[in-house]
Amino acid sequence: MKITLVCQEIPYPAIHGSRIDIWRRIKAFAAQGVELQTIFWWFGNAPTAEDIAEIHKYASQVHPLEIEQTSISRLRRATDLWTYPLATSSRRVKGQKLAQLVQSVREFSPDLIFLDGLHGGAIATILSRELNVPLVTRSHNIEHLYAKKLLAAAVGFKDKLRQSLSMLHLERYEKDILAKSALFYDISADDLKFWQDLNFTNGRLLPPIFEFSDRSTSENRDVAQSEGAYDLVFLGNLNTENNVAGVIWFLTQVFPIVRERLPLVKVLIAGFKPVDRIVEMCECTAGVTLSINPVSASDTYRSGAVLINPILTGSGVKIKSIEMLQFGKPIVSTSEGVSGLPTDIKQYFKIANDRVAFANAAIEFLTTKSDVPLVDRQLLESYFGAKIIDDVVAELKSIARP
Repeated sequence: MKITLVCQEIPYPAIHGSRIDIWRRIKAFAAQGVELQTIFWWFGNAPTAEDIAEIHKYASQVHPLEIEQTSISRLRRATDLWTYPLATSSRRVKGQKLAQLVQSVREFSPDLIFLDGLHGGAIATILSRELNVPLVTRSHNIEHLYAKKLLAAAVGFKDKLRQSLSMLHLERYEKDILAKSALFYDISADDLKFWQDLNFTNGRLLPPIFEFSDRSTSENRDVAQSEGAYDLVFLGNLNTENNVAGVIWFLTQVFPIVRERLPLVKVLIAGFKPVDRIVEMCECTAGVTLSINPVSASDTYRSGAVLINPILTGSGVKIKSIEMLQFGKPIVSTSEGVSGLPTDIKQYFKIANDRVAFANAAIEFLTTKSDVPLVDRQLLESYFGAKIIDDVVAELKSIARP
């Protein structure tokens, strides 16, 4: 079976968020014997030769596309905003580049187009139509609702403007993509139910895939008890509005309560491309260390005694929350931080939604020797292990081009 995988962002290198989610699906598809052609977009730093070589381990063809920032490209995007949301307009390919891309895909001769992330949909739909093969979509969020939440969390005129442009036509565009898809896979049961309630009958569930270490959860817990340079640790993208708002809430509303009780408490805020306000707050707040672009998520999580997820808005499944479960640490999260997770997984989190409750939960974990509930490894793997892709591949084969 041959699949052209249209990814809305570069899947590698990545240690967090949607990138690692895409990357693990690529590896899972390849493990099932699927031949892959990958198309993805990058912005800022071009993928290195090593990055491309790593992707080539799992995909026979790799087509990186730059999100250009020239005056002409910005003008073209501005005209596209009459039809497409901002994130999609920046990924439009036209003219000779589009003709070459279509020809490359035609020569690969895929059995279907798999759109991983909504924002590459303008190209994926063209490829599906031109080659007369089914379109399949994997949703990362209910994007139009997620965009509204990000707009509400945005700080400053520039961020608010960008989020407002991101919402243009988004609901119509999202519904159109899902309607055109022979199948779409959703990140969580909650998101899937949303679409089913709107009479979309072509949806299926495909949670994020996780690569579990050989170490058992009990061994992880034993190691965790002997590690911890920091008392509280957060890891996440530090330029998305919801994460930024959550970190600011923690530092301004929660952390002062913790520090009043525990004056020597040490906090690590780790993440990628932090906005200026996060940098400034971490630099001027005693007891807080900022780690920018950490190399290893595992090392970051292991450096904390207690892991936190203070996110206040969002959608889909918070991948960071599932990641944290593997390290045998106590975890304090808001309800939003565990949204989309199965009920029997949520039991492993201490849920706290106001600043006092969140602070008290963190303090309790730091000052008592209470055991953390041992996470059921088999339960985690049943929901998020690589084997969940088996049924997906079987279903894709049933709808692929004859």
